[in-house]
Amino acid sequence: MNTNTRDFSRRFAHYRRAAARGEAVRISGPDGIFVLTREGTGVTGADLLAKLGRLGPGKGLFSEGGADRIEGEGRTKTIARSPWDK
Repeated sequence: MNTNTRDFSRRFAHYRRAAARGEAVRISGPDGIFVLTREGTGVTGADLLAKLGRLGPGKGLFSEGGADRIEGEGRTKTIARSPWDK
């Protein structure tokens, strides 16, 4: 479904209902095109705990070495640079 910013602001409830039904609403405006869609629910805390309960002893959420890589990335820091500096 396509619309412009003016019509979207006037009929917001209509487009929100359409997005809630799973339809993608594309809103064109002077700054670009925006999309209003329904996102998945993701993982709840209860789902995560249930998944952890199903894992065998010694198993974790990450693949082998995954947790070590995450910890290693946190230790290295990169200094931010200006894009105009050479």
